[in-house]
Amino acid sequence: MKSELTYVKGARESIRHKINTNIRMFINRLHSDFPPHWHTDIEIICPMEAPYNVICSNQKYFVDIGDILLICPAVLHEIFSPTPGARLYIQADFSGIVSLKELDKAFRLMSPALHIKKKSCPKDVYEKLFDYIGRIKELYFGSQAAASSNIEPFDENVTAFTELDPFGELEIYSILMEFIAYCAKNIGLFIGSDSVTPLNTFKNSISLSNVCAYISEHFTENISLESVASYAGFSKYHFERIFSDYTGVTFYQYLQQMRINYAQTLLSNPELSITDISYQAGFASSAAFTRAFRKSTGYPPSQFRMLNEVRHPLPANPHFAKYNKATV
Repeated sequence: MKSELTYVKGARESIRHKINTNIRMFINRLHSDFPPHWHTDIEIICPMEAPYNVICSNQKYFVDIGDILLICPAVLHEIFSPTPGARLYIQADFSGIVSLKELDKAFRLMSPALHIKKKSCPKDVYEKLFDYIGRIKELYFGSQAAASSNIEPFDENVTAFTELDPFGELEIYSILMEFIAYCAKNIGLFIGSDSVTPLNTFKNSISLSNVCAYISEHFTENISLESVASYAGFSKYHFERIFSDYTGVTFYQYLQQMRINYAQTLLSNPELSITDISYQAGFASSAAFTRAFRKSTGYPPSQFRMLNEVRHPLPANPHFAKYNKATV
């Protein structure tokens, strides 16, 4: 069972979550940064009154008001709050069900994070995604939340330390699964939107979306640019160009990052050695894995493992010490 407290920059944010559930939802109104950390939860951030700057596996995201950022499980991330204002958070532990083949594939397609921009997302798609979030908000906080606007504050403490209604957690997880499936099925609307050139046709986008799904199933194997280009039905050189346009990186950069993302998940298992993880993730050697991992995340695998919130939680602020002793 997770603690009912949420950690922020050298402090524990005094948020009172529901009990007996692996789901946490809250509205953060503190002007605080979150230092580097990772967990097996998915994390959905929706800035309502102020933006966030977020770094996920060395990729930078400016999450504007109205945007949605879904951070995949086991991704190292850091969050910066440039200005005060409310942001909606949802965190849900997926470690028990990530073994579902298509759920795992969806996370690999979206990793390290899926940024849904209000300004560029088709209106009907955006409204559908926010409807999912609104349904979760109602199930978690109740009718009071449903009656309020997304920005208008309401007293979350009314539901502090209470339980969800019977099967409420199951309902929320089912909605989250719908949310993730919808995003994965429409991934072409969200990734590469800033880099795709006018020469890319709709047909190519569909083909490359299928290619990314294929890579997500075979990335631990000895696959090559030539073999994947042949699978996609393109020449090697044409595929290399349009793939870079579509994803923003080269094929081998994409493949290596997918292997690193998988290794990050494996690092949550203390029974696996670094060597075991390197081979399971598709690297030729432990040394090659360590070099690539450090380059991608800024940390060697052993140090990254210690940034897991469960193993190495962020330090508590003495200001909340009395409160913590009473509730944890």
